[in-house]
Amino acid sequence: MRYAGKKGFTSVSQKMKREGRALNLSQLSNMIDKLISEKKAELDGQKIVIDLKQLGFTKLIGGGAISRPIRVTVDRCSEGALEKIKEAGGEAILRTQAK
Repeated sequence: MRYAGKKGFTSVSQKMKREGRALNLSQLSNMIDKLISEKKAELDGQKIVIDLKQLGFTKLIGGGAISRPIRVTVDRCSEGALEKIKEAGGEAILRTQAK
């Protein structure tokens, strides 16, 4: 019998494991105070420093708004999220560019 190749399909859960988890700006904005109190984020002057990889997220999406200046480190970030973070006086550090 000859090899017929892979059969079946890739489930959504398998795709999510490969792509990682995404986070909206509005969700991040709601989490900031809790992250600071749990010491998962820290204050650096006026900016709040957050590493999303430590929280289990690999992508930041621009849904919602953010009013506080943050410095966020993430693997991937949408253009809308970058613009909104810069408008609030913050910055996004992408890990893919740092390599």
